[in-house]
Amino acid sequence: MKNNILAIIPAAGIGERFSSEQPKQYSQIDQSTLIEKTISVFLSSELISKIIIPIHKNDQFIKDQDFYNDPKIHLIEGGKTRAISVLNALKSEVLDNYDYVLTHDVARPNIEAKDIKLLLDKIQNDKSDCSFFYTPVRESIKKFSLKQDVTVNKDDYYLVQTPQICDAKKLLSALTLCVDEGINIPDESFVMERMNYSVSKIKGSSANIKVTYPEDIDLLRKFNTRTGTGFDLHTYKPGNGIILGGCFIECDHSINAHSDGDVLLHSIADAILGASALGDIGIFFADTDTANKNLDSKTIIDFCINKISKLGLEIFNIDATIICETPKISPFRDAIVNSLSEILILDPSNIGLKATTSEKIGIIGKNKAIAVQTSVNLINKK
Repeated sequence: MKNNILAIIPAAGIGERFSSEQPKQYSQIDQSTLIEKTISVFLSSELISKIIIPIHKNDQFIKDQDFYNDPKIHLIEGGKTRAISVLNALKSEVLDNYDYVLTHDVARPNIEAKDIKLLLDKIQNDKSDCSFFYTPVRESIKKFSLKQDVTVNKDDYYLVQTPQICDAKKLLSALTLCVDEGINIPDESFVMERMNYSVSKIKGSSANIKVTYPEDIDLLRKFNTRTGTGFDLHTYKPGNGIILGGCFIECDHSINAHSDGDVLLHSIADAILGASALGDIGIFFADTDTANKNLDSKTIIDFCINKISKLGLEIFNIDATIICETPKISPFRDAIVNSLSEILILDPSNIGLKATTSEKIGIIGKNKAIAVQTSVNLINKK
């Protein structure tokens, strides 16, 4: 498909509501800045032939961004408003080279390349002049009033998002007229509908949030999680205790295992490796290797944490379920959680630990084995 779309991503704002010494687009999101995350989507899209980024004339941060020298990127001086920045970008190009122009908020990093394709298909299939993403209003809304605020019907409204795609020349005409008239311009779809051009919409995603306030950065980080699951089972043999999460529990069993048999840490390790797409503990700690005989499972966890750290990841939370008939886990739960907290370098509030039985069913129900099922969420390191 011909890459005939010009992308314009205004980044000249200073983020007055963001309460930061630097513009919000340069806030760190994991290992990248906000603007780097947003721009990367457009750089990877074969539909986009050029990306114009209007920036503030005194921008001191743009040269440090990973896309700065990319040939697909063109920087221009932005204006006092988003609309003027977009207009400056349109005037800087020969629009005969493009069928469409796509505009997007620099502070919306949670889009994907497929979203660009969806918008292009929408504007072409509907034969409209502009298409945009929207989401329904989910919360109750009220209208401000001098006397008493009034609740309005949320079904009569929807929220407008970017990206938005427009006929390039028609957007230039509509935007020029509105700017010349001094009209307040919230987005490109506004100027297109004001000029009676045809506008169509497509339902977007609530994950496509716009960073406006500092707390939005934390919300974004929660989207950037990787989830893995782990399961481990070991049979019992007569003994005087077992190790769970690095915590010794006295009982009438011990574990049949090549290592120390810490079934909880083994399950957690597999979940960590799974979330990071590194495989499982058998790849790194084979039970046929004599070097792993009676291995302290905390060594396995240290290995996993070191591996994900090199990938720029860290554990956000874990949730584990221990399945056994005996020993009873509840008396030891707090001790196990505290032990896990030290081993994983994780706050206890981010550690979920439960215990259940198998209702006398199977090898576990016959009190011949113990198993653990674990889920782990990894996030990019702050």
